[in-house]
Amino acid sequence: MLTVGIDSYITVATADDLITECHHNTLSDKWLGLTEHDKEIHLRNATYRIDCLNFKGYRHSPAQQLAFPRGMSTDIPLKVQLAVAEEALAAIDTQLLQRCTLQQQGVTSVTLGSASESYSGSAVAGKQNCPLLSQVAYNYLRQYITASAVIV
Repeated sequence: MLTVGIDSYITVATADDLITECHHNTLSDKWLGLTEHDKEIHLRNATYRIDCLNFKGYRHSPAQQLAFPRGMSTDIPLKVQLAVAEEALAAIDTQLLQRCTLQQQGVTSVTLGSASESYSGSAVAGKQNCPLLSQVAYNYLRQYITASAVIV
């Protein structure tokens, strides 16, 4: 069972609400068809992937398990909750996962019958700047992420 603040930023019920409010497609239908246990696994993994990012500021409490809440706030921002839902949803998108795997392996073009798909070098490089499966989730979190620079 998920525990908000320990291994997830949101409950399964909150994820269901956010996903149905933001999406009306086969992927959201697929999410709603998952078992409670499978949803918990995806939410937990999404939270862990998000917590691997470097965030500005400091944790509200040194003893807390997760990166949020931060600073003086005791709340988990809505954008963080939305990011978890989006990242969990992306984890069940088999086409996205296949594309990510191909790009990580350095594949730049795929042809199946008469259909083909190409990935530009900049698209693959851009994906490296987004360590999450979901670019939407990353965009929600952008304001909290520490900027980095190359020191020469």
